[in-house]
Order: sequence, then C-alpha cells, then structure tokens
Amino acid sequence: MKFLINLKLFKFHHINFKNRFQNYIKPCCIGLVVAGYFLMASVGYTIIPMNSENIDAALVYGMKNRGAGLYTLLGPNWIEGKEGALLNVYSPFMMLASKAAKAQFSRNPTKEDLKKARKRFRRDVAYFSDDKNPITVKFAVSFYGPSETFATQYAARIIGFGRGKQFELKPDKERRDKIADPTSGSITQETLFSAINAYYFKLSKLTSLEQFELRLINTITGKTLSFQLIADRLY
Repeated sequence: MKFLINLKLFKFHHINFKNRFQNYIKPCCIGLVVAGYFLMASVGYTIIPMNSENIDAALVYGMKNRGAGLYTLLGPNWIEGKEGALLNVYSPFMMLASKAAKAQFSRNPTKEDLKKARKRFRRDVAYFSDDKNPITVKFAVSFYGPSETFATQYAARIIGFGRGKQFELKPDKERRDKIADPTSGSITQETLFSAINAYYFKLSKLTSLEQFELRLINTITGKTLSFQLIADRLY
C-alpha cells in the first residue's frame, strides 16, 4: 500500500552524496575538505564526530548546497520507510551544514568564506567542538495514522549492535506531534493523518554502534515502525 509523501517534508531530485562531496574539492581548500571527507568515509562505528576538520567539511558542504532541497542536502540521512514513512537524521554534521546552507555565502566557498562561516556560527562550532556538551542526534520521523492524536502513542527505541555487544537505547528527549494533520489524495477510503515526531539520542550513546534500528512502538496497539541504519553511511 502506498501513500503520498508528507507535505511537511519536501522531496527533491537525488544526487549521490559522496560524489557531490568529492565535486566540492577546490584548490583553495583542498587540504581541509579532503581531510574531512576521508575522515567521514573511514568511520566504522559512529555518526561522524565533529573535530576541527569535519566542522570545516560541514560548513563547506552546507555552503555548496545553498538553496538546495532538503532531500539533496541530507543525502544518506534521508531514509524512506514503509507506507510513506520517512526518517530524517540530523547529526551534528548535518545540523551545522543546514545552517551554512541557509546563509548567503558563495556556492564556491574560498578560505575567506570558510573563516566568515566559522565566525558567523562560532557558538555552534564551539558547542560541537566540546565533547563535554550533551550533543544529540535528532531522528525526525514523518508518518501516517488513523487519528489526529495517533502520533502521541509512539515511543522510540534504538536497537543496535557494535563492538560485540547488543544495545537498546531510549531517547534522552522527544517531541511527539499532539495534533496530526489530515491528508488528502490517499488511495484508500479511510481518512489518514500525518505527523512528525522527533526523538533525540546523545551522540555519545551512538558511537559504539555499527548497525542499528530505530523502532517506533505504539504503546496502545503494539504496532511497530522500523528503520534499518548502518552507522558509517550516516553523516
């Protein structure tokens, strides 16, 4: 059964993420971008950590994607599920890149543009640079249900495996959509409602995971909605 994609999240033409990133390498900043890229590509157990090189890489990536759609910007952090469900993963890399993408910097950033971006987002850079801060990863789920309050019934867990151990994690914070929006254009006769729930997990709790599943569980009916993820494919 196929439903229309939630209108709250816009979908644009897909371009391979790693190919896009490689295309951003310019003589003016080749060292820092290449360093950031290969650090990302080599990560095996974690969503990309925010060291200095990867902060630069996030800012450059965001500036190069100024004006791009969310689907293009998120790349592999955009995961489609069953029955029209959609997961967007906002890692620290993506949160910083998203801010840079909204700023009025050149799409062909120079070293000077990078300095300006670091200055403009200095609070974010400082926050993400300090591993003592409770840095979180946001998992935003767009999905459908039979009533305007259906999303309030869904709790989340991350079930994962890494370094020879099994993990079950609860979110440190969550925001459940209290009033879902009615949809139109469904091929079924029933009225469907669309909602977006957000679940926040501390980055430090995800660093040991190789593979994991974000599982939403309806606490009333027991119905589950799952997304399979591989850590080193996320940024």
